[in-house]
Amino acid sequence: MTIKNVLASVMALACVAMLSMPISAQKSKGGGATTGCANVATPTLSTVTSQRGINVGVFGRVTNCSGGKQRYTVTVSAVSSCGKETIIASSLIALAEGESKLISVSYAIAPDTCLGTSTVSISVSAGDTLLGSQSTPLTIQ
Repeated sequence: MTIKNVLASVMALACVAMLSMPISAQKSKGGGATTGCANVATPTLSTVTSQRGINVGVFGRVTNCSGGKQRYTVTVSAVSSCGKETIIASSLIALAEGESKLISVSYAIAPDTCLGTSTVSISVSAGDTLLGSQSTPLTIQ
């Protein structure tokens, strides 16, 4: 057998192996698996009361409770007292079975943010499926 024939055989075997992979194990267009299980801890803030233009730390934890490695999109957002949503951060993370990762971001409160109680949230999704979300209040004075 020549090297060309060996390479062709290996490539054919690799193609067959990839085609036999179940759809559930393949990555979806949304950046994560189409099913999964994730737990989100209630976020903690560096302060519960702040002013416009000040940075606030947002801290949380996401845990993979599924039976295997998963890719999840984690989004940190805030909704002002007048209903305006701001995406603070969004990231695709990989978690092994039972693994937890800490989330830590700094949120600069916009100078035109409405005064009152806003809500800061951390949510986790797999593709288009929301798996979990937790929120905590932040008062803007």
